[in-house]
Amino acid sequence: MGYSLDALVLLTVSQFIRNLGYQAIPTMNDTALAIPYAVKAGLGEYGKHGLVITPEFGSSVRFGKIFTDLPLTIDSPIKFGVEEMCNICDACSKACPSRAIPNNEPSLVTFNVSNISGVKKWTIDGERCFSYWAKINTDCAVCIRVCPFTRDYTRFLNRRWLQLANSRFRRVALYLDSKQKRGRRVASRKWWVLKDS
Repeated sequence: MGYSLDALVLLTVSQFIRNLGYQAIPTMNDTALAIPYAVKAGLGEYGKHGLVITPEFGSSVRFGKIFTDLPLTIDSPIKFGVEEMCNICDACSKACPSRAIPNNEPSLVTFNVSNISGVKKWTIDGERCFSYWAKINTDCAVCIRVCPFTRDYTRFLNRRWLQLANSRFRRVALYLDSKQKRGRRVASRKWWVLKDS
C-alpha cells in the first residue's frame, strides 16, 4: 500500500507545483538516493540497518522525491539519539535472517557494487538482503519491526521512551525495549483471525 500511496502523493503534489508555474519531477526509487536526501532534509537520522529513522515514525516510512525549481526553505539535518542508540544496539543485526546487517561501527567498508564507496556509515549488504527477498518472494522488513525506534508515538509511554532514548539513559531505554513484546512477530493465524470470532 505504501508505494501506491507514495506515487499518488508524489504525482498530486508535483501537479500542484506545476499549477503554481514551477517545474516538478516526481521520483521514487529512481533518479537519486532517497536516504541521503531525507537525512540532509532533516527528516530523520541514518540507522545501523541502512534506513532513515524519524522521530515521528521510526523506520516505518517510505520516501519519494520531487525535483523542483519552486523556492523552498532549506532544513538542516537533525539529531535525536539514533546514532548513539545504534552504537549500543544490535537488534537489527541479530534479527536479520539474511545476515545482511553487520554489528559494527560506521566505516568505509563496502560489500559489493550495490554499496556507495567513500562514505563513512553503517553499510548493509544490499545484495544479500535482496537475495533473501527473492527467496521468500516478498520483502522482509524484520529490521524495521525489531528496531526500538519503530513504535506508535501517539502513545504517551512511547513518547516518554523516546525522551529516555535521547538521553544519557539510552541503555535503560534499550533494556526496557527488550522487555516489551513490541517488535516480535505475530503469528499469521493470530493476525488474520478477528478477536470477536
